[in-house]
Amino acid sequence: MWFAVMTLFSAGMLARHVLAMPAPAPTARLGQHLMALRPAGAPAGWLAVHVLSSECRCSLRVVAHLLEGPRPAGWAEIVLWVGDVTPPPELVRAFDVRRVTAAELASYEIEAVPLLVAIAPDGDVRYAGGYTERKQGPTFHDLEILTAARGTAAIPSLPLFGCATSERLQRALSSLPTP
Repeated sequence: MWFAVMTLFSAGMLARHVLAMPAPAPTARLGQHLMALRPAGAPAGWLAVHVLSSECRCSLRVVAHLLEGPRPAGWAEIVLWVGDVTPPPELVRAFDVRRVTAAELASYEIEAVPLLVAIAPDGDVRYAGGYTERKQGPTFHDLEILTAARGTAAIPSLPLFGCATSERLQRALSSLPTP
């Protein structure tokens, strides 16, 4: 009995660290919602939306990555920031940062962070997924993804490793043991 309980507990603990969160479906609706975030009168163009949370260590790793090097030319980049903590000033200086609530994200069918969404000028969502191949992976693939999004081939989504932002997903994950 003890072994069975410990096995189940350990499996639940491990699941919290290796399970990917759900990424939103790359639908026309998602593209329309996110394209509407562009400033009025801004020319149509490629849009990258980074969805990050102040309460997610993986999101904070993405912030550090976004700030460490040059960003791709020809892309407007917006950061949707959820959470109680103010976004880092360096991020606000470098990007168009919009504070949003978890409920607003849920209305876009976004339930987890960190999320990258790449949208073509016509509103077609070319990518919606994570930044790395594994949880806290050492290599961020956003620049490769944004380059590939300009092509015609489908881009396989990377898993979204991070934190739940929606109440629905938080409730579902709360049944797993915590470290």
